[in-house]
Amino acid sequence: MRAYDFDTLWKAVRKGPLQPVYYLYGDEELLKDEAVRNLLEFGVEEATRDFNLDRRRAPELAADDFHALVHTPPMMAPRRAVVITEIEFLLQKKAKAQALRTAVLAYARQASPETLLVLVQSAGEKPDPAIAKLAQEVALDPLPPHRLARWIVHEAEKAHVALDDGATAHLLATVGSDLPSLAAEIAKLASAVEGRVATADDVADLVGVRHGETLFDFVDAVTGRRGVVAAEMAPRLLEAPGVTAVRLVATLSTALVGVALARAFLDEGVSHGAVEGRLLGTMKDARLWGLRDFRFEAERWARDAAQWTLAELDAAIAELFRADRRLKHTTVAGAVDILQEALLTMAGQAAGAA
Repeated sequence: MRAYDFDTLWKAVRKGPLQPVYYLYGDEELLKDEAVRNLLEFGVEEATRDFNLDRRRAPELAADDFHALVHTPPMMAPRRAVVITEIEFLLQKKAKAQALRTAVLAYARQASPETLLVLVQSAGEKPDPAIAKLAQEVALDPLPPHRLARWIVHEAEKAHVALDDGATAHLLATVGSDLPSLAAEIAKLASAVEGRVATADDVADLVGVRHGETLFDFVDAVTGRRGVVAAEMAPRLLEAPGVTAVRLVATLSTALVGVALARAFLDEGVSHGAVEGRLLGTMKDARLWGLRDFRFEAERWARDAAQWTLAELDAAIAELFRADRRLKHTTVAGAVDILQEALLTMAGQAAGAA
């Protein structure tokens, strides 16, 4: 079956009928939690959910336990549900894991319509092709840029707060694509604005990052060869919710690789307009996340590429790689110094000038 994303799953479960087995994987844990809630909402009657729902961790299950769970008939309802997390355990070579895997695959081939089985894999794990073949796949990866704004609006509606376009844009610019952090800031906004429409100024007051000092402003300063400005912004950015030095380095690395790709196209004699088109196609194919609108990013990368040589970009990316390794082996207190040193080195300043 074709893999669903979050939106496709939502539409499918509302329309019905439900599939007997769902396999959720990907790196966006919050979306997995929402997907499970949606499946349970439409799959098991709320009045009988207390005794028609079992949640278990795969490492705690034996094959016989699994058989008992999926073959227990529902009580006073047409369907019961079994949610099993950490399903990547089935790929281990241990006898217990392999026995459970055999049981899960055998059941999925002839699943009972009276049981809704939801298998949830942890982030950072590759999908299991054998399970994916027998279940309805649901790939829950980070949301693309255009979808993030819609998610923010939807989350705000759940928190009973309205956001104007400026507030939504500033949340994206300051917090980025970290859904748990976005949800936390939206909840704070709901309390802070007390029923009125939240604005960009409300977000700035809450988050502590104003226009001109956001994550995207920081990235633009680096790709635009204003490394000293970016270094000055780093301490304030690191005070924002969900922002770490490692995340800043990762975001910068993505942007600089994009600029390097644009520079390579330009060096091949590709026209500026054609470069933007190629970059746009690459971003869509790679399903990059944590970016702004892909078309805007393509325009920005193509524009900034004119200020670099390919050798300079290679050196800058290598410097970020060194910073990333240092950040992952240091204390939080030293993160600002490491990041600023890398930025100033990239800008042509003396190492350690920060």
